[in-house]
Amino acid sequence: MRCSILVSVLFAAAIAAAQGAQSGLYTSFPYCQCKKSPSAYKLGDVVVAKGNNQYCFKLSAKVPAGCTDYCCSKADLKKIEFNVYEACDVFGEVVKATINGVPTKVGVSFHEPTDGPVGSTTLVLTQLGLGLASDGAEICITLSMNKNGKGCTTLEELCIPPPGLPKGVCSAALFDSQNDCCPISTPGIPSPPPPSPPPPCQVCVYISLTVSDASRVLFPYSISNDECQGYIATIQDDVATQASDLGVTVTPGSTSCAGNLVMVCATFFSNEEGAKLQSFVDTQINFWLDMVTQGCRPALAGYTVVVSVGGMGDAVAGLPQSCINAQASAACALQTPDFPKCQCVTTPGATPFAIAPAMSSMAGRTKDTTAYCFSITLVTPNSATSPCGRSTSLLKAEFYADDKKRRAITGVYVQPKTGTGKWLSATWGAVDEQTVKATPLNWSKDQANGGKICLELKNDTPLSDFCLPANDGVCWGNVFDDTKNCCPLFAAAQP
Repeated sequence: MRCSILVSVLFAAAIAAAQGAQSGLYTSFPYCQCKKSPSAYKLGDVVVAKGNNQYCFKLSAKVPAGCTDYCCSKADLKKIEFNVYEACDVFGEVVKATINGVPTKVGVSFHEPTDGPVGSTTLVLTQLGLGLASDGAEICITLSMNKNGKGCTTLEELCIPPPGLPKGVCSAALFDSQNDCCPISTPGIPSPPPPSPPPPCQVCVYISLTVSDASRVLFPYSISNDECQGYIATIQDDVATQASDLGVTVTPGSTSCAGNLVMVCATFFSNEEGAKLQSFVDTQINFWLDMVTQGCRPALAGYTVVVSVGGMGDAVAGLPQSCINAQASAACALQTPDFPKCQCVTTPGATPFAIAPAMSSMAGRTKDTTAYCFSITLVTPNSATSPCGRSTSLLKAEFYADDKKRRAITGVYVQPKTGTGKWLSATWGAVDEQTVKATPLNWSKDQANGGKICLELKNDTPLSDFCLPANDGVCWGNVFDDTKNCCPLFAAAQP
């Protein structure tokens, strides 16, 4: 019984060998024993797809520097084998090959390597007759289907890619006539170029000041460089912080300070990335507007402040659309209080004398006091021939202040442009007139132009509590001429 079983096994093995069964002795391409390196032969990495399922390989035939080995200096190139999918081995002549445009002497064929694993298949181009003089030769294969519509027509369908490489990359063994040398090349179809990155999105924030009511603009305003740089830094920081919170990359762009126009630009990777900040900008733009107007400070009376967001362009004429678009504006006009408590001409510019819109401060006479100063200046009267317009002397100044804060003021400092400054006692009007006075002054135009009047307050009383209306940060004052009939009213605030 044992003998018959053994005979059956040996008989089956003999039949399998006779039928060309693959032994699996070598599990990796090229499924035989040969020397893979060094060598003079290599197929270039780039495969040229010429259309109509034709793919061309560039042969490099160069002796490596310093190599005298047979495979480097003497071997020829007889055949090329490609590691391919078994399914591509179909009936019919489905692959053709050329060398420099001339068909190969022997047709291309599929082969089942005897010592390869079951199912392993190679595509063989043989009798090539190439050597070291063939450097630069173009070897092309053309793939097609058979009459039954079977076959592989692309390198992605044909070649089994080396481990870790994408479809379309082939493993090719280049054999000499003795089958001793078999350097491996891995040519592949160049990956399609990555899609062009989306165009970046440039967004600019503009701050512009324009005159909207010339009658209220007695003191032309210009954004200082310090103000401009402060606006730029704030906007850049706000945008960068929000972008970071959203995981959006933003690159600071151009900035400029040009008169009453501030520009702050930034670049986002794409429209989609930039648009993620739209809702933030819709809200934040109102804070940027208030940063500039500060509740419409006196210096901006008669101006319209516009903060706009869009592409780079003309902020006044209109910005191009961008991935972020927004606008906010404020036309500044102060509400004039009912002051002073007497009959006189209060129109700003009625006389040559005026109070500048920006205040300053200095140390008081003790560590517990601070002096808040109004700057006196000259302007061109609205009517130089009117009685007020002909005024030549500044008699006194009066300020709208809280009558209940009489004890908060400790003195008044007056400093003409020419002459010596001095301290005066604060003088109040009658109860409920809400008037504190700096008197007497009796300044000429030369003395008034550049003079200052300072109210010294105790540190426990903020200027915004002392001046009326309270808590808006604005102080109102009149400058009287020597007739007391002319008392133009001005607003001032600390920067």
